[in-house]
Amino acid sequence: MKKILLKLIILSSSCLAIVWLLLFSSSSFYGDFNLYYTKEGDDGEYYLNMYQHLPTTPIAVYKLIDGYDKYFWVLYNKDGKEIWHSPYYAYLSDDISGMAIPTKKNNLLRYSSNGGWEEIDLTDKINQVNGNK
Repeated sequence: MKKILLKLIILSSSCLAIVWLLLFSSSSFYGDFNLYYTKEGDDGEYYLNMYQHLPTTPIAVYKLIDGYDKYFWVLYNKDGKEIWHSPYYAYLSDDISGMAIPTKKNNLLRYSSNGGWEEIDLTDKINQVNGNK
């Protein structure tokens, strides 16, 4: 009986921890309250907001105390519609040098991640948000 109860407690605790991490990602909630910086594209068609992670998980608390790589990025069009969100568990630095934001002529986003430079073609997502596909 005790073994079954112990297994049940371990299983339910594990499920609860997984649900917590999925539902309360430190970058799931964002707005003016955790906005750190905004970078506008060259032609003003798109802008990228840098938000600070919220202390909703143990990893996020550690990263916020550590002080490095505690941000995530969200790309918007000029109408304020969200185009792209950096990976939810990516903790990025505030380094914007070398960053490239999409324009009307070029749909590539280039940003610095923990593994080096990332370049993403956002043509499909831009078309989807603008209702072209």
